[in-house]
Amino acid sequence: MDFLINLFELKDAKNFFNLIVFILVVNIILIFISYYYDKLSKERHDKRFKAYESSLKDLVEEFRSFEVMLVEQKKTLDEYKYNFQRIEQEISRLADSHSSEQNVTLAINLAKKGLDAESISKQTGLPIEEVNPIIKYHG
Repeated sequence: MDFLINLFELKDAKNFFNLIVFILVVNIILIFISYYYDKLSKERHDKRFKAYESSLKDLVEEFRSFEVMLVEQKKTLDEYKYNFQRIEQEISRLADSHSSEQNVTLAINLAKKGLDAESISKQTGLPIEEVNPIIKYHG
Protein backbone atom coordinates (compact mmCIF):
# COMPACT_ATOMS: atom_id res chain seq x y z
CA MET A 1 0.00 0.00 0.00
CA ASP A 2 2.89 2.29 0.70
CA PHE A 3 4.06 1.70 -2.85
CA LEU A 4 0.85 3.15 -4.29
CA ILE A 5 0.94 6.07 -1.92
CA ASN A 6 4.57 6.75 -2.82
CA LEU A 7 3.71 6.59 -6.53
CA PHE A 8 1.20 9.38 -6.24
CA GLU A 9 3.36 11.62 -4.10
CA LEU A 10 5.93 12.15 -6.88
CA LYS A 11 8.79 12.96 -4.52
CA ASP A 12 11.48 12.24 -6.98
CA ALA A 13 12.18 11.03 -10.51
CA LYS A 14 12.20 7.38 -9.46
CA ASN A 15 8.58 7.58 -8.33
CA PHE A 16 7.66 9.33 -11.54
CA PHE A 17 9.38 6.58 -13.56
CA ASN A 18 7.56 3.90 -11.52
CA LEU A 19 4.26 5.62 -12.23
CA ILE A 20 4.95 5.70 -15.98
CA VAL A 21 5.98 2.01 -15.96
CA PHE A 22 2.83 1.09 -14.03
CA ILE A 23 0.59 2.96 -16.48
CA LEU A 24 2.43 1.36 -19.40
CA VAL A 25 2.02 -2.15 -17.96
CA VAL A 26 -1.69 -1.56 -17.31
CA ASN A 27 -2.13 -0.28 -20.89
CA ILE A 28 -0.33 -3.30 -22.35
CA ILE A 29 -2.48 -5.67 -20.28
CA LEU A 30 -5.65 -3.85 -21.39
CA ILE A 31 -4.53 -3.98 -25.03
CA PHE A 32 -3.92 -7.73 -24.83
CA ILE A 33 -7.29 -8.26 -23.16
CA SER A 34 -9.03 -6.23 -25.86
CA TYR A 35 -7.24 -8.20 -28.61
CA TYR A 36 -8.25 -11.45 -26.93
CA TYR A 37 -11.93 -10.48 -26.70
CA ASP A 38 -11.82 -9.12 -30.24
CA LYS A 39 -10.47 -12.48 -31.41
CA LEU A 40 -13.25 -14.31 -29.56
CA SER A 41 -15.83 -11.99 -31.08
CA LYS A 42 -14.44 -12.56 -34.58
CA GLU A 43 -14.52 -16.33 -34.10
CA ARG A 44 -18.12 -16.12 -32.96
CA HIS A 45 -19.03 -13.98 -35.98
CA ASP A 46 -17.20 -16.38 -38.30
CA LYS A 47 -19.23 -19.30 -36.92
CA ARG A 48 -22.46 -17.38 -37.46
CA PHE A 49 -21.38 -16.36 -40.96
CA LYS A 50 -20.59 -19.97 -41.87
CA ALA A 51 -23.95 -21.08 -40.48
CA TYR A 52 -25.73 -18.37 -42.50
CA GLU A 53 -23.77 -19.36 -45.58
CA SER A 54 -24.72 -23.03 -45.24
CA SER A 55 -28.35 -22.05 -44.65
CA LEU A 56 -28.26 -19.92 -47.78
CA LYS A 57 -26.84 -22.82 -49.79
CA ASP A 58 -29.62 -25.06 -48.48
CA LEU A 59 -32.22 -22.49 -49.48
CA VAL A 60 -30.72 -22.20 -52.96
CA GLU A 61 -30.89 -25.99 -53.33
CA GLU A 62 -34.52 -25.99 -52.20
CA PHE A 63 -35.40 -23.24 -54.67
CA ARG A 64 -33.70 -25.20 -57.45
CA SER A 65 -35.68 -28.31 -56.55
CA PHE A 66 -38.88 -26.22 -56.57
CA GLU A 67 -37.89 -24.83 -59.95
CA VAL A 68 -37.39 -28.32 -61.37
CA MET A 69 -40.68 -29.45 -59.89
CA LEU A 70 -42.51 -26.43 -61.32
CA VAL A 71 -40.96 -26.96 -64.76
CA GLU A 72 -42.18 -30.56 -64.72
CA GLN A 73 -45.65 -29.44 -63.66
CA LYS A 74 -45.65 -26.83 -66.41
CA LYS A 75 -44.84 -29.52 -68.98
CA THR A 76 -47.66 -31.67 -67.62
CA LEU A 77 -50.09 -28.76 -67.72
CA ASP A 78 -49.02 -27.92 -71.28
CA GLU A 79 -49.73 -31.53 -72.27
CA TYR A 80 -53.15 -31.33 -70.62
CA LYS A 81 -53.82 -28.04 -72.37
CA TYR A 82 -52.84 -29.52 -75.73
CA ASN A 83 -55.04 -32.59 -75.12
CA PHE A 84 -57.92 -30.38 -74.03
CA GLN A 85 -57.62 -28.25 -77.17
CA ARG A 86 -57.50 -31.36 -79.37
CA ILE A 87 -60.58 -32.79 -77.65
CA GLU A 88 -62.34 -29.44 -77.98
CA GLN A 89 -61.55 -29.37 -81.71
CA GLU A 90 -62.76 -32.94 -82.11
CA ILE A 91 -66.02 -32.16 -80.30
CA SER A 92 -66.50 -29.10 -82.49
CA ARG A 93 -65.80 -31.13 -85.63
CA LEU A 94 -68.22 -33.86 -84.54
CA ALA A 95 -70.89 -31.27 -83.76
CA ASP A 96 -70.38 -29.65 -87.16
CA SER A 97 -70.51 -32.99 -88.96
CA HIS A 98 -73.65 -33.96 -87.03
CA SER A 99 -75.42 -30.73 -87.92
CA SER A 100 -74.25 -30.93 -91.53
CA GLU A 101 -75.47 -34.56 -91.68
CA GLN A 102 -78.87 -33.40 -90.48
CA ASN A 103 -78.81 -30.60 -93.06
CA VAL A 104 -77.85 -33.04 -95.84
CA THR A 105 -80.64 -35.41 -94.78
CA LEU A 106 -83.09 -32.51 -94.77
CA ALA A 107 -81.83 -31.39 -98.20
CA ILE A 108 -82.32 -34.93 -99.58
CA ASN A 109 -85.87 -35.05 -98.23
CA LEU A 110 -86.63 -31.61 -99.69
CA ALA A 111 -85.11 -32.63 -103.04
CA LYS A 112 -87.33 -35.73 -103.07
CA LYS A 113 -90.32 -33.42 -102.53
CA GLY A 114 -89.27 -31.51 -105.63
CA LEU A 115 -88.09 -28.16 -104.19
CA ASP A 116 -85.57 -26.11 -106.17
CA ALA A 117 -81.92 -25.46 -105.17
CA GLU A 118 -82.47 -21.93 -103.79
CA SER A 119 -85.27 -22.89 -101.42
CA ILE A 120 -83.36 -25.96 -100.20
CA SER A 121 -80.27 -23.78 -99.63
CA LYS A 122 -82.31 -21.23 -97.67
CA GLN A 123 -83.91 -23.86 -95.45
CA THR A 124 -80.78 -25.94 -94.75
CA GLY A 125 -78.08 -23.29 -94.83
CA LEU A 126 -76.04 -25.38 -97.27
CA PRO A 127 -74.39 -23.61 -100.20
CA ILE A 128 -76.03 -23.98 -103.60
CA GLU A 129 -72.92 -25.81 -104.89
CA GLU A 130 -73.65 -28.62 -102.41
CA VAL A 131 -77.40 -28.57 -102.99
CA ASN A 132 -77.17 -29.03 -106.80
CA PRO A 133 -75.60 -32.54 -106.65
CA ILE A 134 -78.17 -33.56 -104.01
CA ILE A 135 -81.01 -32.49 -106.32
CA LYS A 136 -79.33 -34.24 -109.25
CA TYR A 137 -79.06 -37.61 -107.46
CA HIS A 138 -82.09 -37.52 -105.14
CA GLY A 139 -84.49 -35.16 -106.89
